[in-house]
Amino acid sequence: MIHDVWTYCLADSEFVQLQVAVQPGYSFQWSGRKDPRSREWPQRLHAAFRNYTWKWPGKRVTALASPPEGSSVGQEVDLALAVGVLLGSNQWGAPRPGGFFMFGRVDLRGAVIPVPVRQFPALPDSVEWGCVPHKIKEDFFAENPRIVGVSNLLEVESFVVHGLPPLSQGHIKVQNAVSFPVLRLSSDMQRMLEVVAAGRHPAFWMGPPGTGKTRIARVLWQIDQQLQALPGPFVEPIPPRSSRIGIERWLQDARGGHLFLDEIGEWPLKAIEAMRKPLERSIQELYYSAASNPCPCGFSGHAKRACHCSSARVEAYQRRFSPPWLERFHVIGHVHSEEDEQSVIWPEFLQRVRWARERQINRAGCFNAQLEDELLWSSLCLQSRAAADVRAWQQRQGMGERAVQSVCKVARTLADLEGLQWVQARHIHQAVQYHWSSQGITSRSYP
Repeated sequence: MIHDVWTYCLADSEFVQLQVAVQPGYSFQWSGRKDPRSREWPQRLHAAFRNYTWKWPGKRVTALASPPEGSSVGQEVDLALAVGVLLGSNQWGAPRPGGFFMFGRVDLRGAVIPVPVRQFPALPDSVEWGCVPHKIKEDFFAENPRIVGVSNLLEVESFVVHGLPPLSQGHIKVQNAVSFPVLRLSSDMQRMLEVVAAGRHPAFWMGPPGTGKTRIARVLWQIDQQLQALPGPFVEPIPPRSSRIGIERWLQDARGGHLFLDEIGEWPLKAIEAMRKPLERSIQELYYSAASNPCPCGFSGHAKRACHCSSARVEAYQRRFSPPWLERFHVIGHVHSEEDEQSVIWPEFLQRVRWARERQINRAGCFNAQLEDELLWSSLCLQSRAAADVRAWQQRQGMGERAVQSVCKVARTLADLEGLQWVQARHIHQAVQYHWSSQGITSRSYP
């Protein structure tokens, strides 16, 4: 497949059109304005691609610079060549329509780096949009909304394929985030919270008292309020002492909002199990989450306070959560006080969540957690390796189809947060880590 990309030659201050063809074979050929260092491109760009699980294709790559006469081009056309190769090898989806311009160096980590430029003439008439490093955007294209500043290849793919500008470009700014509480979480916990909020995945938080489980649940409700997803109430039922509970009344009260089941480990077993099917039916109408201590005393796994429960008591406590009940939650998170905790930066956090939610709504008309049946599989866009890995995990762990769907939904959200069209194997692996079977819960009992 052949793609045309406009770029710029620094040596003679001239725009150059680069044609990139990826065809059967195995070689790299550069024609026109050739630089002796051009043979380095496959190795350098391959290293950059690998950082995002792409690769320099094992095919014949031919690049033609037009007009061919003139000074040789150097690393300033890295980005143009990279985009042409990734599009031509079908590792990215189809580009947006119209001629486009790419300019900038690419380092071995996939970062897009500016090069010194004294001036830029007017863009060719056939250029409708493009990507340049942020410094070039500020200096020469600040008033041109068609040209966006990017910092890495992932942002380039999001704009080239999906038309989503980088968050730093002010993509639908989230305002009035000052009402959010100061929430200190580890980097891994912040990432998990971001995934849960972006896909509106039902979450079960487990951790010692005072680590912020209830605060996290309220923050998820506040995020929906801020982003106007389901601006309903926050409902937190009093933990029941008998198996007779007002399930339908709770669901009715929480419709359009958030139902939070706190201290679920202290509930009667029959009350816990009675929530299974009502929760599953309600996922289209409300958001639900739950929280529990990890053991009777609450301090199992705590970094500073000792747990006084025997291993048998801890196991017996966690076995109250049967696998069918745990399957109603897409993400299981352990909340602990950790040394690397940092405050959540809410404007950036909300921006990423909103961006991912927009992708979901535009693609399927609902959030990823609500995908069902054919809509789920048509929205996934699983790479072949990712599909093979999730089925291998299913067979290895003996999981049912509900578990596979749960993992796939979370993986879809991980890809959306990265602005990717295709769900890759690494997204499946991360989603599996969020699944209850990977979280050290000792549950093996069925009701």
